[in-house]
Amino acid sequence: MLDKFREFVGHHVAFSVFLICLIDCIFLLYTANSLSISYSEAEIFFNKQNFLSHVLNLSVQIFGQTDLALRSVMIAFHVISVVLMYKISKFYIKLEFDRLIAVLLFILLPGTLASALIVNNAGLCVMLALLCIYFFHVKNKILFVTFFCLSFFIDGDFLIFYVGFFIFSLYKRRPPLAWLSAILFLLTLYFFGFDTNGRPSGHFIDTFGIFAAVFSPFIFIFFVYTIYRIWVKEKKDLLWFIAICSFCFCMIVSVRQRLELEQFLPFCVIATPLMVRVFFNSYRVRLPKFRKGYKICTTLVMLFLAINWSMIVFNQIFYLFLDNPTKHFVYKFDVVKELTTKLKEAEIEDLYTDNKKLALRLKFYGIDVRDESKNLLVSADLDGKSKFCIEKMGKVIANFDIRGK
Repeated sequence: MLDKFREFVGHHVAFSVFLICLIDCIFLLYTANSLSISYSEAEIFFNKQNFLSHVLNLSVQIFGQTDLALRSVMIAFHVISVVLMYKISKFYIKLEFDRLIAVLLFILLPGTLASALIVNNAGLCVMLALLCIYFFHVKNKILFVTFFCLSFFIDGDFLIFYVGFFIFSLYKRRPPLAWLSAILFLLTLYFFGFDTNGRPSGHFIDTFGIFAAVFSPFIFIFFVYTIYRIWVKEKKDLLWFIAICSFCFCMIVSVRQRLELEQFLPFCVIATPLMVRVFFNSYRVRLPKFRKGYKICTTLVMLFLAINWSMIVFNQIFYLFLDNPTKHFVYKFDVVKELTTKLKEAEIEDLYTDNKKLALRLKFYGIDVRDESKNLLVSADLDGKSKFCIEKMGKVIANFDIRGK
């Protein structure tokens, strides 16, 4: 059965990748449509003046000011990243079947799914990093240098990416690449800096936990094993230098201070081809009768990833099991869209609220929040009666009232 599937994949590679992307997109669009804009996303959309905010505003101008128009930008970045992941994997993995496994693993990682849905620089960083790596491997110097330099303008998020390229170029003795990486690294430090202020405080355990959440615990353990095994035994490729620099820098600096991990995690999740290569190399050197343990572990890990992925996609169902809905892991992405719909049904187009974060979120959906408004929006107890009751899965998750000022 598995052999027939591998044979089918080998003869229908383009179709297999297209099918994976299509199914992935359908579920991402479904999830995106169920989310409201969060405060941090509204900050990027309204108040930031960077590349991502300009792209988001352009998308909204073309497709309308909706959640789908907003998040479709991140989904587009994600789909491009998936295709690039497949393209790049051929430089690290020989068999087509293994390359598709690398793509599936990349898609199923919780961190990848989050970067495809949440509006921040993570999804853009993943795509640009993969573009640079791809053009480097295909030896297209013009496009590589172009995108490598363009990455400088993404809010200084590529600082550790340049370090990885710099150390790789020293290892491979490529002076031009070393100089370019060093210059971009120094320019990033000069213009964007790196925050080392404040009293030293340990966040090593927190950082370790976030990595485990982004990869999922079992995959994270294997990620650490992979970068260690390559360090001591195997050929050291560009992806390995980028991943190990990002991971080690995070672990070391987190002993002193809290880090903005969205600047580093994108350069670790792109190491999936390395993990797949190390796994299948260990798997295939063993006789068939000794592979049973590997098969069981792989099945359990992929099943765990699929369940985890499904829990994020169909996250609304968890409101049924929570006494306090504000504890839901996507609560900050809920409420506002439904509240806006109810406000407009009540013909309330303007209001005032003391909650500045809520005000900025409401602004995205066309509610005019101003001090002069006579409508005061206040939150009410979940157990009490209110004019605007927000429900998910038949359960009340927020209550609001309108009062006169």
